[in-house]
Amino acid sequence: MDHNDDSLHARRARLKTAASATRHFAIVTLDATFGAFSMRLRYVPDRDLLDPEALGDYVRAVDVDGQTPEALAEMILEDINDQVIPCWLDVTLRRDGTITHEVRIEDRQPRWDDKGLLARLRP
Repeated sequence: MDHNDDSLHARRARLKTAASATRHFAIVTLDATFGAFSMRLRYVPDRDLLDPEALGDYVRAVDVDGQTPEALAEMILEDINDQVIPCWLDVTLRRDGTITHEVRIEDRQPRWDDKGLLARLRP
């Protein structure tokens, strides 16, 4: 994984946001393909929404070669947390093949917890 500051800022700059217009908590789900990986991104917006088209630009710009699914999921989580600052964020990466490899990583803002909202999610 490239931790170079220039590439980090360039990668994160692709994640454009817009102000959230809702006053209620909502779960946003976006699905994308990262090379051999399929990704499901679910989040509860706070102030900003992630532009789905910008997520597409981000996905096309990320170099997945040589990265483990765990490292890639962590990088995506950190990038989105940095740019979108959601209340709750869940990143799932899956690679199908002879062996299916799935990684799921989650984070939330301190003291944010809406068990009722999250309980309705399918795994």
